Amino acid sequence: MKIRTFLNRIIFSFPVQLVIMHIKKNQLVLIYWVLLFAFVTQSISLRFGIPYLFLDPEYRGEVDFLSFFIVGITCGSFIMAFNISSYILNSFRFPFLATLSKPFLKFSLNNFVIPVTFLAVYIYNMIRFQYLNQFESPIGIAINMGAFLLGVYLIVNLTLRYFLLTNKDIYKLFGVEQADLRAEADYESQEAAPSNKEEDLWNKPFWRVDTYLSNPVSIRLVRSTAHYKHYMLQSVFKQNHINAAVVELIVFGIFITLGLFRDFEIFQLPAAASVLLFLTMLLMLSGVFRFWLKSWSNAAIIGLFLLLNFISQFDFVNQKNKAIGLNYNPDPKPYSIDVIENEYSEETVRNDLANTLAILDKWKSDWNKRGVEKPKLVILNVSGGGLRSSYFAFNIMQSIDSTLNGTLMDHTRLITGSSGGLIGASYYRELFYKKQVMGDESHEHLNNIGKDLLNATAFSFMVSDLFLNLQSFKQDSNRYFKDRGYAFEQQLNKNLGGILDVPLEYYRKPEQDAKIPMLILAPTINNDGRSLLISPQGVSYLLKQQTSNTQGLEPVPDGIEFTRFFKDYKPYNTNFISLLRMNATFPYIMPTTILPTEPYVEVTDAGMRDNYGLINSVRYIYHLRSWMKQNTSGVVLIQIRDTNKKYKQREKEANTILAKITSPLRNVTGNFILMQDYVQDDYLKFVTEWLDVPFDFFLFQLPQTEEKIALSWHLTKKEKKFLKDAAFTKENQNNMNRLDSVLAVPAHDQTAIASGDSLQ
Repeated sequence: MKIRTFLNRIIFSFPVQLVIMHIKKNQLVLIYWVLLFAFVTQSISLRFGIPYLFLDPEYRGEVDFLSFFIVGITCGSFIMAFNISSYILNSFRFPFLATLSKPFLKFSLNNFVIPVTFLAVYIYNMIRFQYLNQFESPIGIAINMGAFLLGVYLIVNLTLRYFLLTNKDIYKLFGVEQADLRAEADYESQEAAPSNKEEDLWNKPFWRVDTYLSNPVSIRLVRSTAHYKHYMLQSVFKQNHINAAVVELIVFGIFITLGLFRDFEIFQLPAAASVLLFLTMLLMLSGVFRFWLKSWSNAAIIGLFLLLNFISQFDFVNQKNKAIGLNYNPDPKPYSIDVIENEYSEETVRNDLANTLAILDKWKSDWNKRGVEKPKLVILNVSGGGLRSSYFAFNIMQSIDSTLNGTLMDHTRLITGSSGGLIGASYYRELFYKKQVMGDESHEHLNNIGKDLLNATAFSFMVSDLFLNLQSFKQDSNRYFKDRGYAFEQQLNKNLGGILDVPLEYYRKPEQDAKIPMLILAPTINNDGRSLLISPQGVSYLLKQQTSNTQGLEPVPDGIEFTRFFKDYKPYNTNFISLLRMNATFPYIMPTTILPTEPYVEVTDAGMRDNYGLINSVRYIYHLRSWMKQNTSGVVLIQIRDTNKKYKQREKEANTILAKITSPLRNVTGNFILMQDYVQDDYLKFVTEWLDVPFDFFLFQLPQTEEKIALSWHLTKKEKKFLKDAAFTKENQNNMNRLDSVLAVPAHDQTAIASGDSLQ
């Protein structure tokens, strides 16, 4: 065989030409594949942990044979949807297919390049991730990969059998012998049919193909189709439209079922499986659009998008996320600068300060009973940062408490911060209140706070939030929708054993009696950037005051109090889990929560304004500085942050056009935490100048590393080990030893502490 002929048969082979055809004609389909390739190679969304959904799939709280098997089934479904959609849209370009036996099977076999490449890349990355990040054994990895491939094989096999049973080839339709069942001849001996003008005219509009795979190990030459009637070929291809419609209905039905029964654990598929199912449905629906609307398909898609955008303004389509327990039935409260400015008075501030001073007096009295005249007062700041912050903050608090013989919460009077850090701190505070912090269960508690929250959230987003979400429930005559925020709350509640499933009112008396520290949530109001202070105690003194002794200075109020502003809406009945989730509403990952105002107030992550809660801590110290001077031996501010303050500066990026366009926005969003540090360092300097008692600052942080932990609600075993070991870095251990010396309890009180006594 001539080299040129050999090369032509490779270049114009059906598999190669199908890839070229997809690039030229099916760019939308390729976008889905590019997205999946990016996920499994951790090229996009790694910061939010989305690739973990694919590389470490979880089902019913476990990553095992069944979870990989389910993902394999959905991956196989996507591959077959790709084949079905491609066959319907493009089979007419290859008329020789209609002359073969089992034409869809032959098409799928030759359309292997992209799916097989994806499977190879996916499996490689899963194996690598499971071994390096999850510390899985080779045997365990082999079992999981076998489960995944079994799922892929099962769905591919069943789909092909369905099409083989329901489709008829050209022989069954017209009694014409199939081209690939004529006298057998191998690849080398076959010769292409001689060309003539009539055949060339017939084949001119079609895609040139010289060879095709008849089976995985057999290559055949394409024979002429000039002698076949055009309607015969079209009849063979049209059969698949009905079959594809049946498959689409099945996939859509699965989605509806998963959405309707998502509260049942058995229907909560791995989030990667729901993503693949969603892409499968999109792939087939887009194929339908393109087939029926032809050149109008792009215009129709744009028109549909505009229509959906228009109707999304109505509540029946765009359901609002609400804080569970808050009463939305009364008429909304007007939200304007005038209402905010008139909400507070100097008397309100005085009363709230008096209440806080009474709490501190009780706290000091308890220390006095233990023989400590002037105790050290501790303020705890914890950073946001998803599950890594929850885990790290809880671990550091455990380590500090162990160093201090269980007195951390006894010393602490205020806890502030944002997002995941406050979830961990809230869990720790509640365990302290129930006297469960120390002991044999302490390791189990750390495991609980590190359990996955991403899978349930992503699953709800895929099967519910992207569609018309009609699922809701009633509580105290209020209706709340079951969106991804609700799914997050339910999973968090399950992970922590229901320990934080309480109303805000639950903490009012324990805080007033100085049994536990005050804990303040401060999510950001999207509408105007103000903070929403959430506490069972009155804390109006932490808001920027609306009066000033400086002529011409008119301070603008920078926040509102949740319980006071919404006093007519049962704020103390609001579920604490809902409030924690409001405080951890990272944009796009979680739905913003609306409050009963006119216009709607939307609440998002506290870290958007103050990632460490330092502003409220400094204001707390400022307003109570006189009491602190008279009644304490010093103030200690502990900051636990899940990033390193002196992180490595970014290397200079390539000066491309795209980099120039995206650089301003990327730099602002990437550095807003760093910009907070600049301002807050000044705040701390001011504290040392006007506070008349010793002030100590302790920073516990992660070490600098090249490999970053994702800002996600999922942690790998490798990341958990790193976060756990971070408590024992030289810097953190030095700070713990120094903290121990600063908060040293008098020797005569050590016996009481050792026996388990506390300020409770």
